[in-house]
Amino acid sequence: MADTIGAIDLGSTKIAVVLGNVMEKNVEIIGFAMSPSKGIKYGVIVDIQEASNSIKEALNKAIKIAGIKNISRLYAAISGEKITAIPSRGMIIVKSRDQEVTEKDVERAIDAAKATSIPPDREIIYHVVRGFRLDGQDGIINPIGMIGTRLESDLLLVTHDKIQLRNIINTLEKAEINIEGFVPQEIAAAEAVLTPEEKNLGVVMVDIGGDLTNLAVYREGCLYSIGILKLGGERITRDLAITLRISTEEAERVKKILGTLKDDKEEETLEVTSLQERKIRVSKSQVREIIQPRVEEILEFIQRKLQELNSPIEIIPGGIVLTGGTALLDGIDEFASNYLKIPVRISAPSQMRNFLGEKDAVFYSSAVGALESFLKTTTFEDKNKKLLDYLKETFNNIFRPFKE
Repeated sequence: MADTIGAIDLGSTKIAVVLGNVMEKNVEIIGFAMSPSKGIKYGVIVDIQEASNSIKEALNKAIKIAGIKNISRLYAAISGEKITAIPSRGMIIVKSRDQEVTEKDVERAIDAAKATSIPPDREIIYHVVRGFRLDGQDGIINPIGMIGTRLESDLLLVTHDKIQLRNIINTLEKAEINIEGFVPQEIAAAEAVLTPEEKNLGVVMVDIGGDLTNLAVYREGCLYSIGILKLGGERITRDLAITLRISTEEAERVKKILGTLKDDKEEETLEVTSLQERKIRVSKSQVREIIQPRVEEILEFIQRKLQELNSPIEIIPGGIVLTGGTALLDGIDEFASNYLKIPVRISAPSQMRNFLGEKDAVFYSSAVGALESFLKTTTFEDKNKKLLDYLKETFNNIFRPFKE
């Protein structure tokens, strides 16, 4: 019988859930759903009750579609400014008599890298193994079976603020959900939308959400760095609402129907209701004049962030792969390519395209990627203490002196 696993993408504008049956190292999607996100802003829980209700709504919808009763494991894709990534190396001596590297040696080397000192208010939530070095030889992907004495691991450790993480866990518990692990949204989305060729060549995944833009930089097949910007598609909606003096709901409708970055010769108009409850008509060219400066600003911030991450656009031959809701803005790929002078394409998880088509599938990039990420790194044997139990113990240790 197949294991059923799920992933919950905790976004600020939507909660997306994907459920799937595990077949060896592949997953077959059997259910999915979205619900509006409430109680989450910029990846931070601001109302536990509202956030837990949103999560329960999306999960229950997905369970109903899948026609199942039990889920073996659930994972969560999370984001926020407090998420950071730091490189770390670990070194061990190979202990076997014949000096052949074993799976246990690899685990020890990874654990050594994870044992690095981090600030007391941070917690490691995820790690990426970028490679190994054996007796000074770099570029080793899998050292098992090789001969050597000194094995080093190269990891990227992703950490989060402990207090914010505790609030996320409390929210999930209130929704009666036990989470097995967390994955940063940018890493999850990249797993779902990038090809191995792009990762090897060098590429940037850009997930433009409602209030956050997540970046993941890959070089030579490995994750090099991640970045988060505190701006997204909601800024565009807000600009339309303020300039046209309409509600945000009407502005979102205008963006979806008339929003474009193309120089369309055919003029199209849409009737909307103003804040004064008067009927007005808005043209496509008028909308373009409003949204283009904001899109340019987002692209400028992406360019600056890549400079901060020591990954200027000029040295990224694979260009940018866009996903997320704002990637649906008509013509954004061509506009971004011309503006940044690099290749840009839009991508969505192939599994979801089969159900929803290219457009709606972009909303599930992080959820699908979270499943794929943990399939690569997790077995279904309980060899280690569950992440949630470990985090609970950590938090209890933090607050015990205050309770006493």
